[in-house]
Amino acid sequence: MNFLNSYISIFKKEIHSKKFVIIFLILLTGIFIISFLLNRSDFSLNGNDILRQYQLSKIESDAFENISTIIIGDSSGGNAIDANYFTELSNSQTTNLCLTGSWGIIGSLGILKKSLEHNHKIKNVIIIQTLDIWGRSYPKEAVLELFNLKDALQELNLKTLVEYYINPKEILWHLKHLNKKMFSLKVSSEIDYKNDYVIQKKKKYSNNTQQLSAISFDNIKLHNDKLKELELLQNFCNTHSLNCVFTHGPIHASIANNSGQYLSYLNQELNKHFKIKHSDKVFKYPNGYLGDSLDHIDIRYKKEVTSDYFDVLKQYLILP
Repeated sequence: MNFLNSYISIFKKEIHSKKFVIIFLILLTGIFIISFLLNRSDFSLNGNDILRQYQLSKIESDAFENISTIIIGDSSGGNAIDANYFTELSNSQTTNLCLTGSWGIIGSLGILKKSLEHNHKIKNVIIIQTLDIWGRSYPKEAVLELFNLKDALQELNLKTLVEYYINPKEILWHLKHLNKKMFSLKVSSEIDYKNDYVIQKKKKYSNNTQQLSAISFDNIKLHNDKLKELELLQNFCNTHSLNCVFTHGPIHASIANNSGQYLSYLNQELNKHFKIKHSDKVFKYPNGYLGDSLDHIDIRYKKEVTSDYFDVLKQYLILP
């Protein structure tokens, strides 16, 4: 029994095939239009949306014209660097625009592109990515949400873009979001404006409510996708004559000590591909310094860790 026959059976009505096709196409078109409008409405459906919008609001503010140094990357950098203190140490007006690891290195490029559109006087670009990001695959969503249409078409095919813009799942996602709002359920992450990043969870390594398991990165291999992302980022830096500096994000000391093989392999491989300034240093910290993740510094130590990073990176920066 086909769909037309099912309709007739359920509603006890006869309908001409031509009329049925027209009604079906109208409904389908309506679904696609609604999906597109919801996609473009850019509601905050999850923590990544909230953080992206927060960081973009900095870029679009009038104050961004005075920024000389930007910090991009993932949550390891977002939790590690206090932009105000880095400004004080460097005498270079700094802002932290880090996203999360799910955006990948290509997400850092997306933020860099948007930053340069609003401020052509940026002198320093500090890129901080967590140590295990190099084993992750290419995040298409970062391109779709941060690149303009022209640049996105260069990286992804038209089919991918069309599927993203008119995905009927948007309707379901927004209904779920509306349901959470109606029942006052919090979205998965919110911004700690004083700390200038996502609120950390209460369970932390520093208060011993988060327990460390035996973890090593030695089984991680450098993913070709990440080399592609790095290549795109570096080409953009060099094409626009930007002073880009790459460095690793902080990590729990036990993980670093258990991952000597990976760290040696990673730096050796990356040194073959780097075309921008970079530091091989691994910033490792004891259990008491770590917050809600193995690469998230507890906010109590953010200034101290910022100072550690500045001491290493100042030799690469253009400072007053």
